[in-house]
Amino acid sequence: MSDDLSPREPRTVGLDPDWISDALEREGIAPEKVTFDGFIGTGQMSRNARFLLEWPNDVGPDSVIVKLPSADQATREVSFTHNLYGNECEFYRSVASLVDIAVPESLAVHFDVEKNDFAIVLQDMTGFEQGDHFSELTDTQLALALEQAVALHAPLWGKTGRPECHFLRVDRDDRSEMMQELLSVFLPAVFERLGDGLEPDVVDLLCQFEAIAGSWSKLHSTPTTLVHGDFRADNFMFGSDPTGPPMVTVDWQTLGLGLGATDIAYLIGGSLEPARRRNIEYELLESYVSQLRQQGVLYEMAECRQDYALGALHGVRIAVTATTMANQTKRGDALFTLMLNRHGRHALDLGSLDVVARLVEQP
Repeated sequence: MSDDLSPREPRTVGLDPDWISDALEREGIAPEKVTFDGFIGTGQMSRNARFLLEWPNDVGPDSVIVKLPSADQATREVSFTHNLYGNECEFYRSVASLVDIAVPESLAVHFDVEKNDFAIVLQDMTGFEQGDHFSELTDTQLALALEQAVALHAPLWGKTGRPECHFLRVDRDDRSEMMQELLSVFLPAVFERLGDGLEPDVVDLLCQFEAIAGSWSKLHSTPTTLVHGDFRADNFMFGSDPTGPPMVTVDWQTLGLGLGATDIAYLIGGSLEPARRRNIEYELLESYVSQLRQQGVLYEMAECRQDYALGALHGVRIAVTATTMANQTKRGDALFTLMLNRHGRHALDLGSLDVVARLVEQP
């Protein structure tokens, strides 16, 4: 944790104690003192700052977390360009109430695209422990993550035409063209940055995926739903208090509309080493389908397995784009290398490229 601010810190309302105090005011009562306590976490695209609060008569929380833009100007600009920050702000403003997944309570949201600034004041998840992508999720944690995925996917399954989801709707042809262009531009930078850390057959898969990324992005067979897009350990907070939720999901910048199995493939493919993943992945898929059925969503296992194979390539795509868009750090490079190798191996095991080719050829 860092408890000081650089004198060259980019201007953002999220680090202004007066703004935070005003944002938290309710019925004329606001914190009497707001104190910066340091940055927390290891965010690649944005930052989280903890502020300590003093209230009259102790009527409010002792602390809050404020999510704010990256200090790296290039990362900040690309995140606004691709509306990553806007997606998360809109999730807390209008979409979180439509789904059942456990998330931190949002206390205030500010978004100013003209000034390239945003801030989200969130409940401080004290007593919770963040997951770690470098450590495999336990069986218990995987089960919790599946339950939360169903809580996210089931309520809006086939109902993404609602006006609250309008900001996430994009033209498929435009998305396909952008996907193809991004992979062509980003892959050389990925190979240069991650070097020999990538497994040779994963490198071959990346090169083959580049040629079909646009076609892959247009494939949809199952009704779409709301997907997190970065559903992995680093974005999970696990709680031990029996009176609170056992798991809370954070970081909604990659929110989108798509196949629910995409989040599941990303979770399983990225969270487990290949040997363990191969032994349990279809058991986990069956649990996912069964839990959806209990929520009134009928999803055939054969269709789920096909969507799951397509979803394995989502992990590849996210790791490629994140490698080039995020501020470079030693941990980040190690993380993206791990992600690309795991997700690439997953796609190879599932024959994902062949599934794409087969579906593209169908009339």
